[in-house]
Amino acid sequence: MADSENSVVLRPGAFTLSWSADLQYGSRDLTFDGERTFYFAKGDTVNEDSQKGVGVFALNLQNSDLQELNVVAQNLCDKDIQSGGPETVDPPSTFSVMCMGEDGKAVRRSGSIRLIPERFKSRIFDAPLRLAERAWTEGSKIIKLDFETVAVEHKDGHYIVAVKFINSGNRWIQFKTPDQWGGSTTSGRLGVGATGAIHPNGDVVKVKGSWAFGLSGKGLINRSEFKGGLVFLKPGGSEVLKFEVDPDYKALKGSYEFSGIVFMRIEYEGYGWGLASNVDFKPIKTRITIDRDYPSTPQEREQWEKTHRENMSQWPVKPGATFAEDGLYRAVRTSGTARGLLLRPFKAGDVATTDDVRMYTEVASGTEFNGPVQWVWEGSAPTPVKQWSFDIIEGTEHVCKAGAICPRSGRWLARVHSGGFSAAAPYRYDLAGIVTLCRGQSMPARTDGADWEWLGA
Repeated sequence: MADSENSVVLRPGAFTLSWSADLQYGSRDLTFDGERTFYFAKGDTVNEDSQKGVGVFALNLQNSDLQELNVVAQNLCDKDIQSGGPETVDPPSTFSVMCMGEDGKAVRRSGSIRLIPERFKSRIFDAPLRLAERAWTEGSKIIKLDFETVAVEHKDGHYIVAVKFINSGNRWIQFKTPDQWGGSTTSGRLGVGATGAIHPNGDVVKVKGSWAFGLSGKGLINRSEFKGGLVFLKPGGSEVLKFEVDPDYKALKGSYEFSGIVFMRIEYEGYGWGLASNVDFKPIKTRITIDRDYPSTPQEREQWEKTHRENMSQWPVKPGATFAEDGLYRAVRTSGTARGLLLRPFKAGDVATTDDVRMYTEVASGTEFNGPVQWVWEGSAPTPVKQWSFDIIEGTEHVCKAGAICPRSGRWLARVHSGGFSAAAPYRYDLAGIVTLCRGQSMPARTDGADWEWLGA
């Protein structure tokens, strides 16, 4: 339906097919005004490959189009149009149509799309869906909202991610700044990241677990530019929002194709087209070059490990399962809550033992458990600076000499080599000698020849 600047008279033959929004996904409306204009409103393109952004489009119709749409209206007015089923409740999908009554006057009828019998569906949906595609590509833009990543830069220990929201329609759009969003599909979510690596020959190769930034609820460093916490986009206008944020995953420097996702609520000028306030869509893809790896410093590694540890806690490696990635892992009893004190290194592809594991408990009281365990990721395992090198990347050390500079924050346990050659117990641990240190402090000196083993953050 057109808004107040267009005629709102309900003419015979006018109809609307409407798929309502739910708590996560936006709406879709196809409307014929009964004369010569077809409107397409779409607020849900997050799962689309060919369509980016959301909006409302108007298409001027040809005579052949009018004939097809008149047939659609006649079928919607059929007395048996609601004899199908079954009906479902959430979200509703409805139609409304202006039919000619027996007295020769126009009468509005409405119903459920899900109750339309199968024999009517091709006659009702084929033409409107085809015209919707044309409206998206050829029609005038009444409302059109997009976004894109424009820059990723490193500054003062953080990353500055710049995202541009674009209004290419002829009505204003506004929304709350993303630092006020909750981070979910219902409370508002914004994220951008690399979907492909750009090779020197120009080819784009898909990547997973590379550069990614969750931006909703994060610091907006140019917040003062948006009065009242609202981003206002005038027709044909755009605004760049700059976020201070840390990456979600490890990533290598290089050139990447960036995409993303947004679930948000908007307000816009006008009404009556069926575009709901909650919308979801992907951005216009852009090419971004980043000149440093992440993490590149011990401080960045600690930040990444904190985030990764929280994420990996949901995916313990069960007995007999395969480790998905390298790391230092903590044993956790499969029954009960007992956790192991010491960390063990595993490599991707290793298989977790199905045998019982005997280990000091994390409380370091001298008690032990002996039984089946699963393993949770705790931190990076010692990582060579390059293949075959004996030098370890700073911040990945598992042991440290007494009196040296602490290489990573957390708890450390003094250990003394047993002097024997038994692989089962090569070290004797001083359970009273656990210390908590920050990276950069000095490791305590020892007079018994002990060194220090990291127990986790």
